[in-house]
Amino acid sequence: MDNKIMERLISFDSKEEAFDRLTQRIIALIEKAQETKGNARVLLSGGGTPMPVYEKLSDSSLDFSKIAFGLVDDRFVPVQDPASNEGVIRNIFRNQPDFTLEPMVENPQDYAESISQCNQAYRKFINGDVILLGMGGDGHFASLFPNDEPSVEGLHATEYGCLGTNAPSHPTKRVSTNLAFIESIEHRILLITGKDKLEKLKASPAEKTPISYIVDNLTEIYYAP
Repeated sequence: MDNKIMERLISFDSKEEAFDRLTQRIIALIEKAQETKGNARVLLSGGGTPMPVYEKLSDSSLDFSKIAFGLVDDRFVPVQDPASNEGVIRNIFRNQPDFTLEPMVENPQDYAESISQCNQAYRKFINGDVILLGMGGDGHFASLFPNDEPSVEGLHATEYGCLGTNAPSHPTKRVSTNLAFIESIEHRILLITGKDKLEKLKASPAEKTPISYIVDNLTEIYYAP
């Protein structure tokens, strides 16, 4: 295994333990940001893996009035669509009246306008506090995919921003933060489960998959088989 991956890898015997420990870690980072800055800025990923963490966060005693939540990426669909990261996450936090989440898809009828609006609205998350990332079986993270030209541009961009990318599966149109934006966040945490994904992460420097672009700059990696 790559030594730099090993240095940041926090491995657990069970997913439940990993989810519990990661939730505790995120709560601690949020509370520290609230104490030192007055509020916390947190970006959340979609997909099935982190949802148990969000459920635990939603049941916590955090002061949600002092947290600005945003998305790492989203599918270009209406919020009511089951594929919408925004919709799924909003539903999980529905019992927290002070929970706020900045949309990435303001206008599901106009892709270019939504990307433009995202670039404006998400400026407040630049140099934020916590970002929780996942990784797909193809080595993508956020919505930065292999063999996709806009994704390559997002991996090499030097200015912080949001962009449109193309997923290999439906819904294909995505909105994503770029690598520069993601790396501006203080605590960059990756959560993966399953031995296949760990092997993919280990192979990323050789395979040059998208995750290889950030693997050396992750602050923590939480893993359970």
